[in-house]
Amino acid sequence: MTEIKQAVKHWWVSLLVGILAIVVGIWVIVTPYSSFAALIILFEVALVLAGVLDVLFAVANRKVLYGWGWNLAAGLLEILLGLTLVAIPMVSVGVIMIYVVGFWILFRSIWSIGASFDLHQVGIRGWGWLLTLGILMALLSFLFLLSPAFGGIFIVVFVGIAMLVYGLFRIFLAFDLKALYKDIKEIEK
Repeated sequence: MTEIKQAVKHWWVSLLVGILAIVVGIWVIVTPYSSFAALIILFEVALVLAGVLDVLFAVANRKVLYGWGWNLAAGLLEILLGLTLVAIPMVSVGVIMIYVVGFWILFRSIWSIGASFDLHQVGIRGWGWLLTLGILMALLSFLFLLSPAFGGIFIVVFVGIAMLVYGLFRIFLAFDLKALYKDIKEIEK
């Protein structure tokens, strides 16, 4: 019980990542004709920031969270992707951005599906919604990877929708973790 309590103690990290993803998603959808370069820069910053938060969460829970290495790997991958995009000249980034975004969404959707099953195993209610959002993200990533020819506005709108779905997943996950943390504290009393 103590181990589970410690693992979900930092539920707010998932909330911050979710809010960040939703802010990015709304910004992208509201300003679809803005500079593609601005979207690339924003995506780079969001990737690095989300990665740092995930690394901090994984390290803070390394002694109590089963499979904490997957969270660490996800965070490190996001940091690496963000920094790689920063290092590539802007002209080339536009070309590879389609694939980076597509595979990042696919990677995160697989992580999300796994996280929803982990929550099911510990008896969290509402885990099915998280699974549904993870599957939706996977389908969107496949659509995105199979349709790079649409380019331009498709990329902007798709990134916005994908970020909103991912943000919702992380926020739902955060509140489920928070509820589990409260339940554990009640049981301990």
